[in-house]
Amino acid sequence: MDDHRPDQAPLTDAALREREERRELIERLRLYEERALVEVVPETVGAVTIRRVVTERQENVPITLRREHLEITVREHTGGQATLNGEELEVGRVYEVPLYEERALIEKQVYPLNDVTIAKEARVYTQTQEITLRREELAVEDPQGLVRERTMPNPLDPDPTL
Repeated sequence: MDDHRPDQAPLTDAALREREERRELIERLRLYEERALVEVVPETVGAVTIRRVVTERQENVPITLRREHLEITVREHTGGQATLNGEELEVGRVYEVPLYEERALIEKQVYPLNDVTIAKEARVYTQTQEITLRREELAVEDPQGLVRERTMPNPLDPDPTL
């Protein structure tokens, strides 16, 4: 019970010492309570490997090329002859002399295909966990009903036993 009442003055040091001398300590009880201690444990729940993969494909690319040649055809005429590199050309036959020819020279150029952004984001959230915590409390049983509130005399009041 509360030994100090608002309508009473606080006990002086001398009155407190006198009171302690009259009291006999029987036992002290320490009451305990549980408190939640939360430890946040990092846990890797997933991982990915990011890499570039090069694939190949075969593709047919149409290329238009041009050639030029000279055609020589000998017709029958009397009196003349035609030669090519010192050899006589036959009458009625067609000879071709290449003049111009295009060849395909293939180069490959790299162009951007996609821009990919890879980012990591941390999100903070609050998780509520319901736990049961225990606490000890003092319980006094008085089957005979002897417990009553004690009123402390005010040390400034005159002693009633005088």
